[in-house]
Amino acid sequence: MRDSLLVAGLLGFASGILCRSFFFFSLPLLLFMLVIASIFCLTWFLKQRVLYLVCAVFVIGSVLGAGRVMLAPASLSPEFLPIIGSEIELQGTVIAEPDIRETTQRIRLEVTKDGSSARVLAVAPLYPEISYGAHVIVRGKLVHPEPFETDTGRTFRYDQFLAKDAVFAMVESASLETTADGDGLGTALMGALLSAKQVFQEGLSRALPEPGASLASGLITGGKQGLGTDLLDAFIVAGLVHIVVLSGYNVMIVAEGVLRAFSFLSRRASAVLAGVVIALFVLAAGAGAASIRAGLMAGLGLVARATGRTYAVVRALLVVATVMLLMNPLLLAFDPGFQLSFVATLGLILLAPIIELRLSAIRSAFWRDLVAATLAAQIAVLPLLLYQTGLFSLVSLPANLLVLPLVPLAMLLSAVAGVVGIILPGIATFTGLPAYLALSVIVFVAEISSGLSLAAVSVPQFPFFVTVLCYIGLGFLIAKMPVKPQASQAFKHESLLG
Repeated sequence: MRDSLLVAGLLGFASGILCRSFFFFSLPLLLFMLVIASIFCLTWFLKQRVLYLVCAVFVIGSVLGAGRVMLAPASLSPEFLPIIGSEIELQGTVIAEPDIRETTQRIRLEVTKDGSSARVLAVAPLYPEISYGAHVIVRGKLVHPEPFETDTGRTFRYDQFLAKDAVFAMVESASLETTADGDGLGTALMGALLSAKQVFQEGLSRALPEPGASLASGLITGGKQGLGTDLLDAFIVAGLVHIVVLSGYNVMIVAEGVLRAFSFLSRRASAVLAGVVIALFVLAAGAGAASIRAGLMAGLGLVARATGRTYAVVRALLVVATVMLLMNPLLLAFDPGFQLSFVATLGLILLAPIIELRLSAIRSAFWRDLVAATLAAQIAVLPLLLYQTGLFSLVSLPANLLVLPLVPLAMLLSAVAGVVGIILPGIATFTGLPAYLALSVIVFVAEISSGLSLAAVSVPQFPFFVTVLCYIGLGFLIAKMPVKPQASQAFKHESLLG
């Protein structure tokens, strides 16, 4: 009963967020919903049937979810509306790590005007370099973000994607002038982490030629901007782009490495150290939705190991998702990365053990796990991925089977090469050779796979309710399966691809 109420409350919370993200809910409507919840509670008290209590908890969760969205920023501050479409000059502070592209950098700022503040995204040239926390003057044309059409004919709501982070305006062709460095303890800590990341990336550049250096940086610290458009497209078509964003796979490789390095300590002490490293790792990688989710899931796994308690991964995933939605409720509707990350992890938890039992013909436990995890993730994200992008990769499974076993080795060798590149740059190229070979194989697989005829096909656009029906059908099939995933199995699969 307790589990049923928890799931009902969390699902209700998510439903309330999703509905309020697209439809207007007035305060009287929320109060009416609370009255309905009270009726369910009274009926449960009289009839003592669990269904009534579950319904009450679901409705209350929906009210809380809708209320949380109502508290989130919904539009640009009125003081900034008159200057939309005009050339502006505003003072601001850099509040996120600059997003470096091939020819531009995108910098999120908190700007001020007449005592009010707003978040804007400045699209600026690559130079001068701007650091996190810096106080700047931004000049350019202030505009509202606009949706745009993708190569597959889908409309990407870029305005909503930015709105999830309370960014409601952009400065086009911006020029930035730094007036002072960042201040404050939090800014100093984050700045130190990002500076350490930049120094490490410079070490990689000394040890490895491109695109190896950018790929190694993506594997270890997350981020795919340095790969270039052509290679990034190859990773997307081959279904390998998840290895160059901070996912459960990358995080758990780091956690396992720390646990083994400090295995001489007690289980609790090594788990605490691994947790600290994970937190710093996620922060230095930019603390995106997928990386926070991966870090929280890995942290919960470490707690389970340290305490010896059963790791109820489905419950843990729901709790992690709820915590993230409490922090930012608009992730659910407007962040494709969060959606795909959550669905993929849920698929790994529920579907991978079922698939693994049907792969008894594969004798190797490692390859059986890998095939099961890859299939589970691909099946789980497919309906949502087709709805969002319209791109169906036909080479994703074999490409992942070839590449994933190489990723831990490539990360380790690249980390060594990066450290040597910092300390002993004179021999960095020599020590980076093993890493370069491993990274070259990954690049080779991505380019060859994506270059095959019919490597990926475009799917015509379809309504969202079709996606919902697909997941209802998939959930029904999983529920009918007699196998229930064990916690250890699910955690293992989460570490593989999540």
